[in-house]
Amino acid sequence: MKNLTSLVPKYSFPDTLEEQEVALAANPLMQRLIESRASYAGDPHRPIYHYVNPEAMLNDPNGLCYWRGRWHLFYQAYPPEDPRQHWGHAVSDDLVHWRDLPYCIYPDPEDKCFSGATLVEDDRVIAMYHGTEAGNMVAVSSDPLLLNWRKVGDRAVIPMQSPDGPPLPYRVFDPCIWKKAGVYYSLSAGTKPEGPAGKPVRANFLFSSEDLENWTYLHPFVEDDAFTLVGDDGACPYFWPIGDRHILLFFSHMSGGQYLLGDYDTERDKFVVTNGGKFNFGASTPSAVHAPSATPDGKGGV
Repeated sequence: MKNLTSLVPKYSFPDTLEEQEVALAANPLMQRLIESRASYAGDPHRPIYHYVNPEAMLNDPNGLCYWRGRWHLFYQAYPPEDPRQHWGHAVSDDLVHWRDLPYCIYPDPEDKCFSGATLVEDDRVIAMYHGTEAGNMVAVSSDPLLLNWRKVGDRAVIPMQSPDGPPLPYRVFDPCIWKKAGVYYSLSAGTKPEGPAGKPVRANFLFSSEDLENWTYLHPFVEDDAFTLVGDDGACPYFWPIGDRHILLFFSHMSGGQYLLGDYDTERDKFVVTNGGKFNFGASTPSAVHAPSATPDGKGGV
């Protein structure tokens, strides 16, 4: 069996903010990140205003959230000693000035930690993300700086394959998560073969759970989507209320960042689309808006 344990040093941190700050000041991985960031200080091509990772490269931003008075940004990071995706982590008081924190979610039992989203509850933050070669994963944290994460069930809660082998009626890929009436809901990104001549069109598949570990597939979530194109997919979804409507943000690997605006039919658990648009025009590369994110701001807005 393939050994999926990360080669990146992993540390446990205390439970209080004061003790965490002391531990971070002496942490070897933090010192490495500080030194690496300093080494790039003279690079004229490295962003100054926008956040950029302290070492190696980064990919999708994930799970932006507001927890105990601070903003937390997560992203797909590629640590130099193990360049499989881990979740990198930074924290900010104002969304402008960012402070690096240690890698927070490491692969195993998944091969790589792909994109996902977070849900903030009163006593914890829930991260749901795609773990390659495994399925969609859930991890939780409740400490002041979200340094310590525990994976629910130590396995994929929505596996990529059925236990007895028949094809699944949905795709298991980038998820997002929200809660309604005490029940957790998640979208899994993908496509369905319902375009002309069976070509793929954007799809987001809906699941529900009462305990974060056991999930039930419900159905495709979106109705009346007349705005996306044949060939689009629904990667990196974020579904949130905005005013008296709801918005679904997603990324198409063909067309780039997009949004769908509409009404959340909570009786049928369907999203009925009334409008939509793109954050950019043209192909998704080389300069498209990549993996757009949204999150509640802790004050009733998004």
